Amino acid sequence: MILMSSISEFMNGGGIMSVYWGFAIGGSAIFAITAIAALFGMGADSAGDVDVDMDGEIDIVHPDSGIFDFKLISFRSILAFIAMFGWGGVAFGEYGWKGFFVALGCGLVTMVITAYLIMSILKLQQNGTRANASLVGQKGTVYLAIPAGGRGKVVLDLGDSTREITAYSDVALEKGVPVVTTALKAEVFTVKPL
Repeated sequence: MILMSSISEFMNGGGIMSVYWGFAIGGSAIFAITAIAALFGMGADSAGDVDVDMDGEIDIVHPDSGIFDFKLISFRSILAFIAMFGWGGVAFGEYGWKGFFVALGCGLVTMVITAYLIMSILKLQQNGTRANASLVGQKGTVYLAIPAGGRGKVVLDLGDSTREITAYSDVALEKGVPVVTTALKAEVFTVKPL
């Protein structure tokens, strides 16, 4: 009983208000710092980015699982919970336990909303790469001369982008010759002059 009376005294006294203010100010400050860092490309999401230049194709399976993509627990959603729990406590902390549960509700609602917004924004991402098989039949230009029966490089014009590929030809093709891809075998495209 002494523990319950101590907790009730803490909840009704000024001690809990210090906790609420700490959560409110600390959570808001960290949120502001991460928001500014994200504006300048220094967010946690970009910390592990690696640029790779490669020829080939990688298939990554990502089934569209709808609501199962929803991840409630993330750095930003926890940060939103802490900040709104604190501000909810600052606003309603004078009501003791009722104020605590209102603050808890504010934090949880904000956490769910933040997680939903992040999930929605991530669904807007687009890969932008094309599968190698879809490049058969595309027109391009020889970039590195292709000897007869040998390999060289071709740049394909895909309308909204260009792509450099390794190409094989039965006939010799000099740099600048327009070609079309006719087949794909073992990541090497067969081309013929236009």
